Amino acid sequence: MRFAHQIAREDAPGMQPGSAWRRLALVSAIVGAGVSAYLLVEYLNDRGGICLTGGGCDAVRASAFAYPLGIPMPLFGVAFYFAATWVAWRTTDPARLFGLQPRAILAALGAIGIAVSIFLTGVEAFLIHAYCTWCLVQAVASVGLAAAAFRGWATAGPEAPTRDASRRARRQAERLSENERRALGRYGAVTAGAMSLLVLGLLAGGTLAGNGPAPSPGTLSDLAPASAPRIGRGPVTVVEFADFQCPACAATAPELQQLVADGSITLVYRYFPLPQHPLAQLAATAAAAADLQGKFWPLHDKLFETQSSWENLSADSATTYITQLATQVGLDVTRWRADWQSSGVAATVTTNATAAAGLGLPQTPSIFISGTFYTGGLSLAELRSAVAAAR
Repeated sequence: MRFAHQIAREDAPGMQPGSAWRRLALVSAIVGAGVSAYLLVEYLNDRGGICLTGGGCDAVRASAFAYPLGIPMPLFGVAFYFAATWVAWRTTDPARLFGLQPRAILAALGAIGIAVSIFLTGVEAFLIHAYCTWCLVQAVASVGLAAAAFRGWATAGPEAPTRDASRRARRQAERLSENERRALGRYGAVTAGAMSLLVLGLLAGGTLAGNGPAPSPGTLSDLAPASAPRIGRGPVTVVEFADFQCPACAATAPELQQLVADGSITLVYRYFPLPQHPLAQLAATAAAAADLQGKFWPLHDKLFETQSSWENLSADSATTYITQLATQVGLDVTRWRADWQSSGVAATVTTNATAAAGLGLPQTPSIFISGTFYTGGLSLAELRSAVAAAR
């Protein structure tokens, strides 16, 4: 009767100590799977989805870490969390999986999830300098999965009735296991339903926000006025509305410069400082002032390259930092400072921002390739493909 007592203590219906960890593991795995599925659809369809970090998702997606071995990173998440969901469900079954206790497999998956989440969060913090909200949700799901899995492993008892257990004990163990499986199924069904509604809502929201009528640029001279900074002699004109404090813009900038260097495009820059970025206007006017000395592009590159160093500074500290960048690119700093504070430079930036608003641009970077509108962070391969199609 000892085994039956163990089962009754851990697995009897009604929130017994041995039930909570299974439910937490299952819920965490389903949440992770749902978020991964949403991200995978966004990656594959190149759509403008809903991101809660002001462009951080686009910056992460545009980075080299988003497609290891050419495979969208969310696909790995889908596979991992679906495997974890299945193993969490099987912990109510006394049978072994691949010769191992399901609890041990779940604990191993929990350890893998924590390790990968720490690594990827570190990459976003120290290499990409931007955070994807949904990646952080996945990290939280991994923490929940690992905590539950380790709890289950630490409290593991016999996985099945021993041969010398009485028939009554075996029947009671099977009945309690079935009750727990049903309770776990209800938790799983509710969580899966909620995640399905969330994912569908996010995809629908992305469709409404990012896939509405494309902005109409009018004539090329309207979209890319002669006064706008430009670089390159490529046959395809690319106009970028960007924000110097936008992480996705910083990720896209070197990709566009690569196309300029290849002779593929002529790049035109338009100022589009977003209100949620407190230093965007400051940086835009600094670059516009540099343009008066023919130094827009060197300062443009420096601002994006060092974005993580100045984006969280106070306005005064950012001014000092950007002044150092101006010195590095060879500007006449005295003249540049005066221009930086001038009403003419401020008007230039305001005119660009007004043009962006008139076009109904949803976010930065917003890119026109031979008049065709694109939004969000684009990889170099995607940019090359769009440029080739425009020729």
